[in-house]
Amino acid sequence: MAAEIPAEITAEGGLPPVDVETMPGPVGDALRAAPARLHIIAMMAHAETCVLPQLGLGRAVMTAQSLPPLRRELLILLAARMDGAQYVWSQHRRIAEGLGATPAMVAAVETLQLCSGEFDESDRALLAFGRQVIRGGPVEDQVLERVACHLTAQEIVEAILAIGYYMTMNRITLATRTPLEPGAADAAMRAGRS
Repeated sequence: MAAEIPAEITAEGGLPPVDVETMPGPVGDALRAAPARLHIIAMMAHAETCVLPQLGLGRAVMTAQSLPPLRRELLILLAARMDGAQYVWSQHRRIAEGLGATPAMVAAVETLQLCSGEFDESDRALLAFGRQVIRGGPVEDQVLERVACHLTAQEIVEAILAIGYYMTMNRITLATRTPLEPGAADAAMRAGRS
């Protein structure tokens, strides 16, 4: 068994990301071939055997679900807001806006006004369901029944997978203090943790 090397802590109090440009082997090759260099991916590269499968799940969540993309992004923003995860919030606020989320919709998620008139009944049902999934434990019967009136079983399970994936991303960025990319601060979340 190889000797374990203790983790370094940066001056900012977090873990340093992996230098993907010099990372050896097939994982380094795959990460260098990615279209973007994100700090979260460089941080996940510490878990060399998990990073590519994790990114594969993320790709499926972002590109292969039947859950409508704007609804997925509202759930991702909700998870980021409830976890206090600035990194994911700043990345996905822009994606949500690009998919048609209005500033009022984003503000409603940011302030946890999930029954806002900015959302239609399907969105309100989904956000109520998402809130309970994020909090953990069983979802109340009436909340599940309400969301099931608007989404298919496939979309409901995809919503849970999207939430779970991004809750993992939230925890990685929070626990390791992954820094935002330059320019991301303009998309910053104003509200605190809930």
